[in-house]
Amino acid sequence: MATIREVARLANVSVATVSRVMNGVTVTPANKTAVLAAIEQLHYRPNAFARSLATDRSGAIGVVVNEVTGLFYGGIVQGIESVVEKHGMHLIVSSGHRIAERERQAFESLTQSRADALIMLVSATSDYDLIELATGDRPVVLIGRHIEELADRCVFVDNVHGGYIATRHLIDKGHDQIAHLTGNLSMRDGRDRLEGYKTALREAGIEFKESLLVDGEFVEEGGYRGMQRLLHRGSEFTAVFAANDQSAAGALLALKEGGREVPGDVSVVGYDDVLLARYVSPALTTVGQPYVEMGRSAARLALSAIGISSPAPVVNKFEPKLVVRESVARR
Repeated sequence: MATIREVARLANVSVATVSRVMNGVTVTPANKTAVLAAIEQLHYRPNAFARSLATDRSGAIGVVVNEVTGLFYGGIVQGIESVVEKHGMHLIVSSGHRIAERERQAFESLTQSRADALIMLVSATSDYDLIELATGDRPVVLIGRHIEELADRCVFVDNVHGGYIATRHLIDKGHDQIAHLTGNLSMRDGRDRLEGYKTALREAGIEFKESLLVDGEFVEEGGYRGMQRLLHRGSEFTAVFAANDQSAAGALLALKEGGREVPGDVSVVGYDDVLLARYVSPALTTVGQPYVEMGRSAARLALSAIGISSPAPVVNKFEPKLVVRESVARR
């Protein structure tokens, strides 16, 4: 295995110059070209542990998400990884499972592993605790949360507006009996989308009915069970807004089993625009949020916090957009 001294000898530079190139410190263009050529020729790979001791950098970005499964979280992580890898770094991913203590444990574990910065998409940890965590010696970036005191470190989508445009689309199609499969209301996303739903109803002069509200849990099984509950209640509804595409997919199956045609009998709108939405039947009208790009923006924020700049802009607030497919019919 090649050593840093062999690289320096082949490139005809000092060991210090090789170290500067590897750590992104400016050297003359000629020296940089010579060092990179020598590294490639010798297939040199520095010892990561030794390098982290010398630079106080591990070359890793820590990521805490609610779950390591799921299309939405996978898209977020994909976006983060696509940016981080371009800078020769890697990810360490951990799940908090929507439990405050687990989220804190994941944070502390990643800090102890010397992650250079942390990106957190968590729901159980309070704003106050996140503000405290952000005062540590590792930069913290938040996805899916807007905390005024940490505004420049937050990447989020306007979920109130997303819930509004989903419901408004159904109202504009003539529906006035609109059910809502909520997300987990312990999560800000779920509460904000519910608020948008209520705002659209109120603006249109449509009465909000608790009987048309049921928990879809942000998962397929939750949407399936939630729709079954709505059908068993006997409540009259001609449309449903599901808080995410996965719960909408479960609802579609329950409607089919219940003898209801979509969109002939019941129109359905989802949220997220994950790949699943294009392949259910009928293809799902949904509210798209650019979760991959949100991940990229969070990665750029994290890298910027440790002194690594990116030519692409950082966006803190993203706007959701309605994606019209085949699951909504005019009433």
